[in-house]
Amino acid sequence: MVMLERKLREMKYASVKEEYRSKLRSPDEMASMIKSNDVILEPGGINIPHDFHVALSTRAKEIRNVTICLGLALKLYDFMKPEYKENIHIETPFVGPVERMLIEWGTASYIPQHLNQLGPWQEARKPNVVSMVVTPMDEDGYFNRSCFGGLVPNKAIANADLVLVEVNPKTPWLEGEELKIHISNVDYICESNADLVEIPDIPITDIERQIAAYIADMIPDGSTIQLGLGGLANAIGYFLRDKKDLGVHTEVVQKSFMDLMKAGVVNGSKKNFYPGKVLATFCVGDSELWKYVDHNDSFLFTEVEYNNNPYIIGKNDNLVSVNNALCMDLVGQVGAESIRHRQYSGTGGQMNFIQGAGLSQGGKSIISLNSTWKDKEGRLRSSIVPFMPPGTIVTTPRSEVEYVVTEYGVAYLKFKKVADRVKSMIKIAHPDFRDELTFQAKRFWKE
Repeated sequence: MVMLERKLREMKYASVKEEYRSKLRSPDEMASMIKSNDVILEPGGINIPHDFHVALSTRAKEIRNVTICLGLALKLYDFMKPEYKENIHIETPFVGPVERMLIEWGTASYIPQHLNQLGPWQEARKPNVVSMVVTPMDEDGYFNRSCFGGLVPNKAIANADLVLVEVNPKTPWLEGEELKIHISNVDYICESNADLVEIPDIPITDIERQIAAYIADMIPDGSTIQLGLGGLANAIGYFLRDKKDLGVHTEVVQKSFMDLMKAGVVNGSKKNFYPGKVLATFCVGDSELWKYVDHNDSFLFTEVEYNNNPYIIGKNDNLVSVNNALCMDLVGQVGAESIRHRQYSGTGGQMNFIQGAGLSQGGKSIISLNSTWKDKEGRLRSSIVPFMPPGTIVTTPRSEVEYVVTEYGVAYLKFKKVADRVKSMIKIAHPDFRDELTFQAKRFWKE
C-alpha cells in the first residue's frame, strides 16, 4: 500500500513537472504577450516580477495605454520614467519613496481606499493580466504567492485572461491555503534568480522610545496586538518583551513580531480567535525575517479582504490596535497619509483596525504621534494643530479616535465633548506650542 501511494505521488509529480516545462517561457516571451490597453494586476513589494519588468521595459514604446495596478514598488524600472507615461501608467493604493517620485512625474496615480477594499477596487478595474513572483512549485503542483500575495485576491486571478508567474527560489513560502496557486491556474512561467529587495529596520528615535513606553503600559498581558509599520512598531516591540502570552492579528508582519515570538512573548495562547496563530496578510523585512516565516506554521496568512475586515478583526477579544499619524488637529482628526496635498503614504488599514478594535470585547485603539516635526529650515513645528492645514487628507475622522499618545502622555478622546477633546490634545502637545494652541482654541471653542 505504501509503495502504491509513493508510486502515485511520483506519477502526479511527473505530470505537474511536465505541465511546468510546457508553460516555461523566457521573460522576453512573456513581455511580448502584453498588448496596448491591457490592465495588469501585481501584488507589490518583493512579489513584483523583476525579470518580467526588465523585459517589459525594452518594449514599452511598442505599447500604449497599459495600466499596471501594484503597491509599494521597491525598484525603479525604465517603463516607469516620464518618457513612457503614454505607454505604461501605474495605479497604486500604496505610496512609498518610488511612488512619490512617480506621482511627481505623472507616471503614477494614487487610488484612495481602505486596505480591505483592494479586492473590490481590483474587480472594478477588470484586470485582464495578472503577473507576480511566486515560490518554486511543490510536488502537488502548487506555488506560493508569498510576502505580498495576499494583496491580489484569488477571484482576480481566476477572472484574468492571462496569468504570468515568475518563479524565484529566494522567495519564502508563507503558510495559508489562500496564498497557494496551482499550476493549472497559471498560463506561463519564467524563472528568475534576482535578489529580493530587503527593507531594513528603521532606527528607533528617543521620542519613539518615550511613546512606546506609554503604549506598552496600555497593553495588558494576554492581549492580541496590531502594530503599524516602521520604527515605532519596533520600539513598541522592544518595550513588550516583559509581557506575557500576547497574540497577533495584524496586516503586516515585520521583525519586531519575529523577535517577540522568539522570546516567547507572542505565543497566541490566550487568543480566542485562531489560538496560537499570528494572522496577517503581508510581510515586510529582510532575509532574516524571510527565513523565519518560511514554512512557519505559527503564522496564518490570508487575503487582505478577510484579514482586514473589521468584523473579522473584532472576533479577537482584547485586541489593541496601534497606528501612526503625521498630524492631528485639536478635535482629534487624524492625518496619516499626506503632507498637505502631497500624498506621502496611503490610507492603508488604519480605519479597518480602529473599527475592528471597537468591535473587540475589551479592545482599544491607539493613535501614536510625534508631537513635533522640523521644516526645511530646521525649525520645530507642532504636529498638533488647531485645524488641519489646507489640502491635508483626513485618514480617520474624530468620531473613530479613542486614545492618542505622544511623548508627552496619553489623551483619551472617545465620547468626549469637543471642548474636552481640545484640552486633552493640548496637554499632550509639545510644551513650546501649548500656549499658542490654547490661544487659538479660545478663539473657536468657548467652553
